[in-house]
Amino acid sequence: MNKALKVTFAVAIVLIVGFGGFAGGVLFDRMVGAPAALPGVSDAAATPEQAAREVRDIINREALAPSDDASMAAGVVSGMLQSLDDSYAVYFDKQHYAYFNEQTTGEFYGIGITISDKNGKPTVVSVIKGTPAENAKLKAADVIVSIDGVTRDKWDLDEVVKRVRGPEGSKVKLQIARKGAPGLLEFTITRAKIDVPNVEQELVGKDVGYIRLYSFNQRSGDDLRAAIKELTTKGAKGFVLDLRDNPGGLLSASVDVVSLFVKDGVVVSVDGRAPQVDETYRASGSIETKAPVVLLVNENSASASEIVAGALQDYKRATIVGVTTFGKGSVQQIEELSFGGAMKLTIAHYLTPKGRIIDKKGVVPEVLVKMDPEKQIDKKTDTQYERALTELRRLF
Repeated sequence: MNKALKVTFAVAIVLIVGFGGFAGGVLFDRMVGAPAALPGVSDAAATPEQAAREVRDIINREALAPSDDASMAAGVVSGMLQSLDDSYAVYFDKQHYAYFNEQTTGEFYGIGITISDKNGKPTVVSVIKGTPAENAKLKAADVIVSIDGVTRDKWDLDEVVKRVRGPEGSKVKLQIARKGAPGLLEFTITRAKIDVPNVEQELVGKDVGYIRLYSFNQRSGDDLRAAIKELTTKGAKGFVLDLRDNPGGLLSASVDVVSLFVKDGVVVSVDGRAPQVDETYRASGSIETKAPVVLLVNENSASASEIVAGALQDYKRATIVGVTTFGKGSVQQIEELSFGGAMKLTIAHYLTPKGRIIDKKGVVPEVLVKMDPEKQIDKKTDTQYERALTELRRLF
């Protein structure tokens, strides 16, 4: 993988397939004097290097259980990233970074769910078919309360990822809060290799090609192209592309997807602080179909999904059905670190072909259809899906 990898992941939506105060503590009952200030250095003027050195020295000298250098380095990186006004900035240790790399290639080890942060509570967005999570009967809208007996007042999704994923054949114990259940539910799930399906496809009736795209990874463009070809051969006159609950992924994959429907033109513009970050991405010229398209989106369609929705809307290439998308219009970059692991931080915003800003606004569908997310599980109750079929057939 390149040292710098541009990604457009949804706000803390992740695929999992493989301190307050002094509460409860006892303070040493002597006042330890502050160390002498560094010559010529006030609190405000202290450099990160000086602060890190001073804190490291105190830990090594005073802490009951000093940490090793690797842990301290990780803490320094995490602390510096927390100083940014960037909710997407995060440090990946070596294991977590390996999980991340697996995710962008489309296969990894875990249980097979997507989650998002709902007011500090990790909530299941969808359960991938044929995975341990489906076999255990986890459901959308389930809230993860504890993992292997560990609870948090407010979970960080990166920690959830690290705790839920793990080696093939190992087990994870989840405590779940489910609407309507009298109490908490407990699940013990065996982790497995999860080959994340990029697409789910179906010929509806004799004329509609339905394709659901689950994420934007290195295989997404090729897999979607293959699905379009197969459904066209079977008689599809148009396509419903379902991006609901799709959290995004690689920026390059969103360009690949738009290129299947738009012959030429700007797909997305990236506007960053550093001049070298400013880039314009154009369709590749490898269009696959000119058939009509309806795009399905919801409040969990984010990032790369919004790049696709914004571009197809600007070019009037698709009718968008559903509800306003998440509103994550920023680009993150992964930088590998020399001492292991990597860091992710926001480097730019992106604009649609017409220069629209999506960040914190989202993409608004032409056809608004609100729906209880639980109805999405069954196509018979999925009113957004039914409306998409109706809108598409009007275009034939």
